[in-house]
Amino acid sequence: MRLLSLSLATLLLAGSAGAGDSGSIPSGAKIYVDSMDGFGSYVIAALGKKKVPVVVVVDKEKAEFVIAGNQESQKAGWAKILLTRSAQSTEEASINVTNIATGEIVFAYNVNKGSAVRGKQSAAEACAKHLKDAVRH
Repeated sequence: MRLLSLSLATLLLAGSAGAGDSGSIPSGAKIYVDSMDGFGSYVIAALGKKKVPVVVVVDKEKAEFVIAGNQESQKAGWAKILLTRSAQSTEEASINVTNIATGEIVFAYNVNKGSAVRGKQSAAEACAKHLKDAVRH
């Protein structure tokens, strides 16, 4: 429920901030990725795998943008495993990219994977794929 309300707020803010508008994040921009309770590591790996043209920095002071958000996982219950013979999890994630200089949210994305084979990795890769579209090449 908490993630749903955060996701709705993120989408509302994104609409007013022009999120997803191509060109709002320049290619080569320095981005700091918040830990997001461990999900940040998956996002960093996904940025590399999807070849998003940004530079990830470990020092927030050197960053131009910050990626923050929330992620929740729900493991398959015994009934789902028995009935569908699948142990795939349900993944929900919401990220937003904020321009540090202006405080403006320049990109926001929410993903809900009903049967994620690779769990958090699947959600992070979906976020990175859409972020790549928002980066000005």
